[in-house]
Amino acid sequence: MEEMEVTKQWVLKHFIELISQQEIRDSRLAVRFHEEMRKLEEEFGSPLHLTLSEIHLVACIGDYSPINVTTIAEKTQLTKGSITRISKRLLELDLIKRQQINENKKEVYYSLTAAGQKIHSIHHRIHGKIEQRFLSFLDQYTPEQLAFARKFMKDLIEWDY
Repeated sequence: MEEMEVTKQWVLKHFIELISQQEIRDSRLAVRFHEEMRKLEEEFGSPLHLTLSEIHLVACIGDYSPINVTTIAEKTQLTKGSITRISKRLLELDLIKRQQINENKKEVYYSLTAAGQKIHSIHHRIHGKIEQRFLSFLDQYTPEQLAFARKFMKDLIEWDY
């Protein structure tokens, strides 16, 4: 039974390491994205200084346009207040536009402008590269190992620490 405890401690240690590495990986993603953004800013003629939340909001709107605040909140897991605040900035930057469908004054829908579509495209391309690298990484495992990993990840996501 001692071997089982050693293995569990190893898994715990590396789980904590994985969580801490996520910050580093997020930083690398941000660097890659900002390199692409610099190119886009040259086209704009001015810096955009977008946060990851703003970028992900552009991505969500691009993926599901036209989309309202409630649906954006469901898809991004941001609060409606955050979405309203972020969307104001994106409107000022002319990355998104708002519209009302069927003359319903309360219901506001968002879609991307041409500039927003460029950012959406950059975001989609970067995520595509990351996804492809991850899928290639998984090629080293057998179907049985992947089935275990799937169950483990599902259980880990549902577990409340």
